[in-house]
Amino acid sequence: MDVKQLFDAEPKSPLYVAINKVLVKNDPNLMRMMKQASAKMCLATSLTPGFSGFDLMKQVGSCPMGMRWGASSDMSDELSHIWIDQITYWDSWQAHEDFHETFEDVVVDTCARCGDVLLEGPEEPVYRVVKSDLPSLISMTQWLRKSAEGKADGYAVDSGNSVTVMATHKIKPGAEAEFEEGEIATMEGLKATSGMVGYQILKRIGISTLGSGHATVESIMEDMKNSSGSKLKRTAEVWEGYTIPAEYLVMVEWDSLGAAQAGMPHVNVKPELLFQHGPKVLNNCLHMPTVRMSDSMFREQSNREILNGNK
Repeated sequence: MDVKQLFDAEPKSPLYVAINKVLVKNDPNLMRMMKQASAKMCLATSLTPGFSGFDLMKQVGSCPMGMRWGASSDMSDELSHIWIDQITYWDSWQAHEDFHETFEDVVVDTCARCGDVLLEGPEEPVYRVVKSDLPSLISMTQWLRKSAEGKADGYAVDSGNSVTVMATHKIKPGAEAEFEEGEIATMEGLKATSGMVGYQILKRIGISTLGSGHATVESIMEDMKNSSGSKLKRTAEVWEGYTIPAEYLVMVEWDSLGAAQAGMPHVNVKPELLFQHGPKVLNNCLHMPTVRMSDSMFREQSNREILNGNK
């Protein structure tokens, strides 16, 4: 199979995910800067048909698994630069690309506002949802009300301190099905660990070149001559960024940083999890997974409602 055939053979997903990744200076005013830069972008995104939720996350540390002894779950005051992940959910990958076609001027303006803190990026890979079990976070009062009504499935109490472990895996060609089976079984078993909220497994299927701030030279020149009438043109289609070997992002949400730090290592030390995670996940990785800790700056949870069948 060629890359296009592999892309077309991907199972259909209830939602697709675009993650715009940038490495920025760890500035104490970052929250204020991101809100100012992202306000117009968020409005434009929400006006686009097919948009189904978002989460804006910032890195707080790196998980010290895999002999990375210099890593720490909380490195907020030590890291000179941190990763920001602007995660958007869509009912199709085409809807996401339509957003960039329609609101390219808003995207360019937003990126320009962040230029003085930017070290790497933007890069915007596109994923399909393999498996999602992330409850919508609500207050204790709301949860008690829903529980009394028998409608609490798909919801969890918001601790106000939740963090997400973001683990990237590159998998041997041909081992994708076994990896997915092993990772799902591992995550289902991990749910018994204190403080785990839920998880999501994403498979990278391509990349958005416009979302990555990349356009053809000719279209950039035309836009410089007449920005009111010209359009930036992508250098490649999403499917041309299909990855071989396959890349997966596993997102595990926890009540707190302490819960994540104490609970995440169970995949490698709790026997019933290790015998799933070792042979089917780690043995199929081409290198040790990269694992970092992030927390949410702000989110809109329509995607969770959709995936949980509550919307």
